[in-house]
Amino acid sequence: MKTEKESQSTENWRGSEPLIPESSIVQTVETELIVVGGGLAGVAAIRQAASMGTKVVLFEKCTSPQARSGDFAILDSQIADLWGRRGIDKNAVVADLMRDMGYRADQRILKAWAKEAGEAFDWYIRACPELLVLKNSREPVPKGTKCWIQPRRYPEPESFEHEKEPFKCYQTTVWVRPTHIPVFKANYALAEQTGNLTSFFSAPARKLLRDENGRVNGVIAEHPEGGYIRALASKGVILATGDYSSDDAMLGHYCPGALCLPRMWTSYDRNKQPSNTGDGHRMAMWAGAHMQDSPHAPMAHHMGGALGASGFLLLNLEGERFVNEDCPGQQINNQIVLQPGKTAWQIADGNWRDQVPFVTPNHGSVCYVMEDSELESGKVYPHLGTIDNITTPRTLEKAIESGEMLRADTIEELIEKMGLPAETAKSEIERYNRCCREKYDSDFGKQSKRLFPVEKPPFYATRFTPAIMIICMGGLDSDQYCRTYDDQGRIIPGLYVTGNVQGNRFSGEYPLTVPGISHSMALTLGRIAGRSAAEGR
Repeated sequence: MKTEKESQSTENWRGSEPLIPESSIVQTVETELIVVGGGLAGVAAIRQAASMGTKVVLFEKCTSPQARSGDFAILDSQIADLWGRRGIDKNAVVADLMRDMGYRADQRILKAWAKEAGEAFDWYIRACPELLVLKNSREPVPKGTKCWIQPRRYPEPESFEHEKEPFKCYQTTVWVRPTHIPVFKANYALAEQTGNLTSFFSAPARKLLRDENGRVNGVIAEHPEGGYIRALASKGVILATGDYSSDDAMLGHYCPGALCLPRMWTSYDRNKQPSNTGDGHRMAMWAGAHMQDSPHAPMAHHMGGALGASGFLLLNLEGERFVNEDCPGQQINNQIVLQPGKTAWQIADGNWRDQVPFVTPNHGSVCYVMEDSELESGKVYPHLGTIDNITTPRTLEKAIESGEMLRADTIEELIEKMGLPAETAKSEIERYNRCCREKYDSDFGKQSKRLFPVEKPPFYATRFTPAIMIICMGGLDSDQYCRTYDDQGRIIPGLYVTGNVQGNRFSGEYPLTVPGISHSMALTLGRIAGRSAAEGR
């Protein structure tokens, strides 16, 4: 049953295409290609098209191009050779992605991404030749280095056996650290240097234009100084307008279960409002485009606490175990939101140092233990933490000091601190410990190497509540060339999509099969969109 908030938020989500009088048009621009949205996907499209000699006009609702974070799945990028990670089976990657999304994504899109992802990343970082590439996940960074590439989870934990994992996690991810924004800006600068780019910032697009044959051939956008700009483009329009998770109406309609999740966004317009409000989705639908029918996919992977999110015993507020904990943070979060009070407790004991190395390396896990002395030695990057899948004794102490983690000398004391029903919680822990001793999880089927008993003091507990949703991934029906389709499945000429406004890339679940796939897809398919539009595909 929908809550009152959910019911209200699903009303009037689509709105109506605005009527913009001719008298309000203060400028008319003619070009070959329009790109709406200056994020990673949009900038990749701009650079690709401009480098092919195409005249491009960019409309961006924020005051400058926007980017964040830095995780990229690089597959067979040339720099993967440095870590012996280049011989990846792309067909296997795509097959596992399809399985993990219930075969609701378009395999042709995933195949196109996998084919070009490594080449696209190499192309992207060549814009910033001063980038330092580290040899492993822990190497210290020379003083004065502004931006560097660090492999994720390398070397891999000794216990990791990819083929035996219930959830495959391909170790083909790098982190452009501390953020890829310098690389992003360098790519935008290369597009500018072609002389083929004209940009309008603080200029949100409001509607698409179509000619008498139904071809999308332009945009009307707000002029940053008032009034509107009419832009006409002979090759069409690429929408790269991002997701819609800051719009309750759209979120309530397409992914109502995500309304309970806290949300985070880092890009804001000049009025200090979130920029990811589904503008492109609505404009395209007003112009006849069809939204993907399959379930939209919130990106809300739980990162856990000092011991990560995966592997250790979980109890809900009723003191009951409820899941096989041997799964990535996205799946952990899916289970937490189903529990009473949308809350769970992760429980570990004094043997955590010996247990952590057996946790699978994935997005949200902790699978390495480092001593405080090593972290402080100057021989490793000193800011390593749980985001790097690493924990230390001091990490636990800080969590305890802040109240994020509880510690107790007895199980009874820990249960009391958690506020769980004493008899039920103690019985569940005893039952779980029996499964650990027998090396067989008769309740939820966790594999034996991750059956970590709760027996040795001190005991630890971390409270898990719903993870922050970063993006809700669902967009307009599209194909491997980033073309769009109408309600009858016909191509809409002149209209392309890329980034989080592009549908059929993700469905139902954001997969952690290839960490960094979101940025990688934005980059790769943005480049493909730019090429498709420039070539008139």
